[in-house]
Amino acid sequence: MIDRKPLVRRKGSTIQFPSHSYSDLQKSLGEYGFLFDTSNTCLLDAIDGPNNDVKEDVMRELGRCLDAHFVDIRTAMLGLSSERERNLLAKFQSLSRWSRTYLRCPKCGAPLKMRVSKTGATCHTCPQVYYPTCSPVAITLISDPTDSHALLIRHKGSPPALYTALAGFAQPGESLDDCARREVAEEVGLPVSKVMSLNRTQPWPMPNSSLMCAYYAVADMSLKIDACPTELESARWFSRDQVAAALQRTLSDPLLKGIPRDVNERQKLLYIPPHGAIAHQMIKAWVERQLHVQNMEANLHYTIMNVG
Repeated sequence: MIDRKPLVRRKGSTIQFPSHSYSDLQKSLGEYGFLFDTSNTCLLDAIDGPNNDVKEDVMRELGRCLDAHFVDIRTAMLGLSSERERNLLAKFQSLSRWSRTYLRCPKCGAPLKMRVSKTGATCHTCPQVYYPTCSPVAITLISDPTDSHALLIRHKGSPPALYTALAGFAQPGESLDDCARREVAEEVGLPVSKVMSLNRTQPWPMPNSSLMCAYYAVADMSLKIDACPTELESARWFSRDQVAAALQRTLSDPLLKGIPRDVNERQKLLYIPPHGAIAHQMIKAWVERQLHVQNMEANLHYTIMNVG
């Protein structure tokens, strides 16, 4: 990774990490003045010195030399075909950012000694041990009581015509179930019932390290939606057929090349997040009616079934 841009290789509509031997990487990077301290790995942290200001043309040439190219992290996270590789990238980005930020002890101000793994830092003055933080997020798919419509939202600044599930960070002292209820109330002004975990999670490194936890909830479609004006551009109910059409369009165009430029088209549901996002898996499961109810020890749990 250079300038927080991972090196990837595209095969058709999918994105994968390239794999190179230590000697090949050492030779190729050396020709561009880069040093690195990892061996035979698909996750690369290359540094060119204290002033890391890599020009785009250098990155393009280096990527071409390695038979790949550099992309921004969001594109990689949404496009990588392997869940394991997405999780590795999330871990790499989160730990590298945390290790660059946590340089001094918050308690006494003394320098911290970072573990080689970047999974912890120790203050030898206090002594205190600090670990990377991970913020829990409840992401909720909302349907009406008949399960024929889903409530999807568009964030401000998101690509035109792309809708997703509602999500928000849990607060201290709050369960994820309560977080899902509160976030729905805050974002769209609706009370929800039957809030249930989908038993699926995803590490997500942007903007900071978080763990997306999937939920399902039911809301009354007849109630007025009161979308948060500072967070959302749109919040609407869509039929299963409408969502299915957007799903199919996204599967056919995972790089979202067909995103409309016309301002009049931006509020339409044309796309959902690509397959690398947990929201994609949740919406896909709902479209395909694969959200099944299971009775486990007298408690109801919703699970995503057979979703790749």
